[in-house]
Amino acid sequence: MNEKPSGLPEQTQQTDFEKLTMLVREHFQVEEALLEHNIPTFYLKQPQETKQAFLKLLKKLEELNLIAFLRRIDGRLVLKIFPKPISKPSNVLVNWLLLLATIGTTFATGYILSINLVTIGGAIDPFLGGAMFTIAIMVILGLHEMGHKLTANKNRIEATPPYFIPGPPPTFGGIGTFGAVIVQKSLPPNKDALFDVGLSGPIVSFILAVVVTAIGSVMSISAQPVEGAANLPIPLITVFIWMLLSHFKLTPSPSQGQILYMHPVEFAGWVGLLITVLNLLPAAMLDGGHIARSLVGDKARVILTAASILLLVLGGFWLMALFVLFLSSQKHPGPLDDVSVLSRGRKILAVFLVAIFVLSFPIF
Repeated sequence: MNEKPSGLPEQTQQTDFEKLTMLVREHFQVEEALLEHNIPTFYLKQPQETKQAFLKLLKKLEELNLIAFLRRIDGRLVLKIFPKPISKPSNVLVNWLLLLATIGTTFATGYILSINLVTIGGAIDPFLGGAMFTIAIMVILGLHEMGHKLTANKNRIEATPPYFIPGPPPTFGGIGTFGAVIVQKSLPPNKDALFDVGLSGPIVSFILAVVVTAIGSVMSISAQPVEGAANLPIPLITVFIWMLLSHFKLTPSPSQGQILYMHPVEFAGWVGLLITVLNLLPAAMLDGGHIARSLVGDKARVILTAASILLLVLGGFWLMALFVLFLSSQKHPGPLDDVSVLSRGRKILAVFLVAIFVLSFPIF
């Protein structure tokens, strides 16, 4: 997906190149047109509008099973046309098997969490707790990825269905899942589309995680403090949720000497907020990395990736830091049109994403 095709076949005739030249001239002011290593290459005049012109050209090229890349090279606008890569069909059986496996591991997680609450005196059915945790976390993960998928479809980006990733339950130090992903089989047409694809998942998961956290907070368990019980760092938005629900007396009131323990549903909300903040890191090929690539370019994104890894290390997320470091070894391909600027509305929206990141980061 990240490598450019090698160019038009050797048997490309001059007449084919002339037809492409006429097609490009319908949408752009061309300064020079030539075949470079059998690749139709067009140097465009500056300045000129490129965003809408490129989208119109892409639609025409799609009918010919071709794609185009627009780049700024040595101060010049360069448009190159390539054969459209052939994408292999996805085996949806793999998606279904991973989905079923993740349902099993998340149910085991919710069951174990419920058993732990019963041990300290909580009145909760472990089977119900397991089912509620599974539904809550799978909805957050599933709709996060569907946000990406629907946005990709809207922008004519080929993408797979979600792949859910099962993980170990708490007995083995896990939370039942490593999240979910979709795989993009083609590049976004421009920076706007790249931004939208990166944005759509975290926005959805943040909203759902807030709702799930609020529901779970109402079901918190009051019990005596237990030595060795895990203390999780809490995001700022969770503190606000507790304050709001307490004001309306919707949360349990612990008796003297008791404290509140998370219900499995509230823990699912906590995981959802953690997933949101990790995905919003402006690093590598994460959602935040796509957003940063569309907003500030590749060089600044490399610096932000290094800062993200440092933040993860300082926050104690060593495995995630290693994962981001691994991802950063792969250069971000960018969109097909890497010249047209991001829209003003999306630049403003990026400020709200920073606010979501701060609210979701576990610090208390």
